[in-house]
Amino acid sequence: MPSLSPAELSYLRTSLESNPPVRPDARAVAQFRPLQASTNFLPTTNGSARVRTADGSECIVGVKAKVIQLDSNSVKDNNSYPIEKLVAVDVDIAGLRDDHVGATLISSTLQQMLVNSQILNNGNRLKLTSKFAFRLHIDALVMSHSASNPLNLLSLTIYLALMSTKLPKLISSTDDNAAEEIPVFDDDWDNAIPLTNSRTSDNLYYKPPLLFIFAVVGENLLIDPSKDEEIVSEGGILMGWENGKIAAPLRFIELSTGRSKGIKPQMLNKAYKLALEAGNDVSESLDLIAKLDKEDELEYGPPSMF
Repeated sequence: MPSLSPAELSYLRTSLESNPPVRPDARAVAQFRPLQASTNFLPTTNGSARVRTADGSECIVGVKAKVIQLDSNSVKDNNSYPIEKLVAVDVDIAGLRDDHVGATLISSTLQQMLVNSQILNNGNRLKLTSKFAFRLHIDALVMSHSASNPLNLLSLTIYLALMSTKLPKLISSTDDNAAEEIPVFDDDWDNAIPLTNSRTSDNLYYKPPLLFIFAVVGENLLIDPSKDEEIVSEGGILMGWENGKIAAPLRFIELSTGRSKGIKPQMLNKAYKLALEAGNDVSESLDLIAKLDKEDELEYGPPSMF
């Protein structure tokens, strides 16, 4: 239910429709809410991250890699394995049942984003031998949120968790005929290989994908909308970004009950340009967080859980 009176909602909508829009927290249209983030704080995981935003929303993500035996019937003609069988995303949102349609939809959206991503599809990144591969289990917990759509928060946290993920180095043969019964890995974690270690054709490191939500208010787009901004919007645009390019998914979503009116085609062009601009800035900021955390870990040891 709206927490604002009709007069306040009218004032807010008028402010957001102005040019340039005036947001309640004075953010620019392409500016995210301030946040605190940390990585590699969960023990027994291959990667982890925690993100807290200024409005009190908080999300924790842990990534675990498990060795599985591949189903020979699922191997494709080019000797690759369906990536959707090697990635599992599970999202728990405080206050929602596990089988709630919202939580299920968010989980499937994030899983599909990762299944289509270059970081996992490049060179069979998770495949060990013709019989064995890593399966990534990405568990996300939204501990608290401000009633706004948590996809932005989840996307940022998963990005950081994957940036911090390392996979143990394989020391046994990749030839199943000459290898041991199961793969053998290096015990020294310092020799583990970062998930983002592979490079693109432009010699740049692959980065995890990001999801952006834009609220449509009049002729304006607002990235990372707050709860009140969602209430007065006509709807939202969900758009992916990866390695400097727009990526799937790209679709219209409802942000408020009873106000969805659809969007004009030109708003998609605006969202495209805004996502390209914001994607580079956001990924650079998150990469800096991951880099500083790694330097602190080398100097002071792993961070505490709390």
